[in-house]
Amino acid sequence: MNDFTHPRTPIALLDEFLVLEEWQSLLHFTLSQEAAFHPSEVLSGNGASRLDLAYRRSRVLFELGPFRQLFAERLMTFLPHILFRTGIEPFSVSQLELQLTASGGGEFFRTHTDNDSPGVGGRQVTFVYFFHTEPRGFAGGELRIADTDRDQGRALETGVSRLVQPLQNQLVCFPSGCLHEVLPVQSPTGAFAHSRFTVNGWFHR
Repeated sequence: MNDFTHPRTPIALLDEFLVLEEWQSLLHFTLSQEAAFHPSEVLSGNGASRLDLAYRRSRVLFELGPFRQLFAERLMTFLPHILFRTGIEPFSVSQLELQLTASGGGEFFRTHTDNDSPGVGGRQVTFVYFFHTEPRGFAGGELRIADTDRDQGRALETGVSRLVQPLQNQLVCFPSGCLHEVLPVQSPTGAFAHSRFTVNGWFHR
């Protein structure tokens, strides 16, 4: 496990989150579900979902099959460590959101928070699990996490940020109220199998 903290936006990194057979099975499942992925949407100010290709481009799958239980159990096991490393006060988890995301060539997600829209205010901790085919068929796709202040409820960057590389079998966790973005992915082939894959989601209070 690797961790590093900052006074405003501490994060937690967990290496080798799944055992070899688990993440290889997850990759096989993901590749078999290519046709079931659909374009990712964003939340509007009124809480409704909409497609906005200038703001977010990726594909998403909400049905994880047998991997939903695997991730739910593993994440709950590590939650005390995650809360300690991120400086978040312990809380009772009311909901655990999970989804599979594929980001291919030219796809990205502009700077945003995860809990400032109606209906998602209960999100406390964001997690992103990275995996991909080997050899890796893409470049870029770093997760930029910005140190974040609040001014009258509005999230503001302090000018300090760090890049988290999408490393195989690594989980990153951070407070859902901090600003972050997915930088553009480059994929020479454009093949689905060469996407930047993640299992991402949120712990709700």
